[in-house]
Amino acid sequence: MDAVTIQYFDHEHLWLHLVVHLVLVVTPVVLGILIIGSLMRTLRAYLIQKQTTLSAKEAEIGSLPRNVLGFISKYSLKSQVVLGTGALLTLPVTYAGLELPKQIINNALSAESIGTLTNHTNSNQINLLLILCTLYLLVLIVNGGLKFFLNYHKGKLSERLIRRLRLYIFHKKRRSKDSDNSNIIPVLIQEIEPVCGFSGDSIIVPLLQGGTAITVIVFMMIQDVALGVSAIALLPIQLLIIPKFQRRINKLVHLRIGLIRNLSERLQSNEHTDDIDHNQTIGLFSKLQEIRVKLFRVKYLSKTINNFIMNLTPFFFYTIGGYLVIEGRLSIGALVASLASYKDLAPAIREMFTYYQSYQNSRVRYDEIFEYTNRNYSVAEIN
Repeated sequence: MDAVTIQYFDHEHLWLHLVVHLVLVVTPVVLGILIIGSLMRTLRAYLIQKQTTLSAKEAEIGSLPRNVLGFISKYSLKSQVVLGTGALLTLPVTYAGLELPKQIINNALSAESIGTLTNHTNSNQINLLLILCTLYLLVLIVNGGLKFFLNYHKGKLSERLIRRLRLYIFHKKRRSKDSDNSNIIPVLIQEIEPVCGFSGDSIIVPLLQGGTAITVIVFMMIQDVALGVSAIALLPIQLLIIPKFQRRINKLVHLRIGLIRNLSERLQSNEHTDDIDHNQTIGLFSKLQEIRVKLFRVKYLSKTINNFIMNLTPFFFYTIGGYLVIEGRLSIGALVASLASYKDLAPAIREMFTYYQSYQNSRVRYDEIFEYTNRNYSVAEIN
């Protein structure tokens, strides 16, 4: 690796040695290990789920799939395909938005470059500038229009599934043999919305934000491989840290849902009026506050660490990209375009981590809803 470093970078600076080894060796190896591990866990979970037979209770409520992804797929597959297609259409537009600023700087604003193309005429240089700027404006308009279409229709999709799931639970509880419906209000009002809200993002976010991240990284690698790799140099750290925080959040959310249902049952019951029950209810208030504070601590600590890592990544751009510019191996336009494109990459990666957290949250809540609807009754399927 030392020979590669010296061949690729002419100087044996200690800082350059460390940065290049981190970017070109440590990052790809760790990222590869994490990807392989994730694929193996996914395959194992799929095989276990496939071998598991439905219980009698699950068979009784076949109209409600066992997991949140099955629910989304059953009731919104066609809409998801439309949203996914729209998300894929944004990717070439995103790439054009990255490439045009580079062309404007390197060609329209470069006297030497424009001179070789237009016989040193200022008018042609101005014309080229106007053409490129017009194309850039069109890219912004098309990109904005596509984003509006996607956001609007994913909102409609989420609201449609919220209504469907509410009606399903409401009608099923009415026909059930279980007369205790004290918990139905928090289920219908609070717990359904996060689940169905995720349904609008289930396909579009991985394709749109994940595709945007890949597009930006590919664009950076076209400028220089080291720049593209440096953009994801700290990604393995995020992949190690974020899931650990999320598992803790899942446990707290699960506990909070149970306490809210317990509290709702107590508040709606007229039988519990003694001092002991009164003190227990007050204790539930304190417990909910304690869990909420813990959620804030874990959530915002995770967010702070993630933001710090994202803001640290430009260090590699300035270090490696600056050296390449000084050595004449990278144009100023390419470096500026890469730095500007990171403004699209950072939010895309951040959105992917938010998507992962939303999925975990909706999965936990959906499991609770499934267990709630699968309790103490047997009725015909409700469509």
